[in-house]
Amino acid sequence: MDIQMDKNKTFVENHPHLREFIAFLDILNKESERGAVLVAAAMIDDLLGRCIKSFLVEDEEVDRLLVGFNAPLGTLSARTLAALAFGILSKDEYEECERLRKIRNVFAHNIHSSFVEQRLIDLCANLEMSAKDYDDVRVGARGQYSTSAISIILNLNNRPHYATGRRLKFNGWPR
Repeated sequence: MDIQMDKNKTFVENHPHLREFIAFLDILNKESERGAVLVAAAMIDDLLGRCIKSFLVEDEEVDRLLVGFNAPLGTLSARTLAALAFGILSKDEYEECERLRKIRNVFAHNIHSSFVEQRLIDLCANLEMSAKDYDDVRVGARGQYSTSAISIILNLNNRPHYATGRRLKFNGWPR
């Protein structure tokens, strides 16, 4: 994407913090239904991991919580819950991530899933941060999923930076 913001700079040059988000949108828009769900969930998972890492004590051992086989905070479910517990996600964001995760699980565990299935239509209708139908415009289940996931991703885009400002530090304990 090469949108001109001013005469000499592209959109990404004016907003370098959105570089990864713009690249994500390009990928998301080219994906199948299943691919879009999995790509969006992977982006949320990655951002949550970065937020948590930015918040926790700065130590090379912290990676073991987030990365590798059997990492305690290595799943989207664990990261979402931990982010809520650490105050990285609001309760509303946590609940939306949980709804998105449940939809992701349907697509991840059934290769024949589609947004035309009633159970997915119902799950997507429960997304609070999604675009809604208005006038003659029908958003549909895929649009609801995509707009909700994009909302969460935008919310989390700069949060690792902010989490660094609240990073935990070991201050010792009284003896």
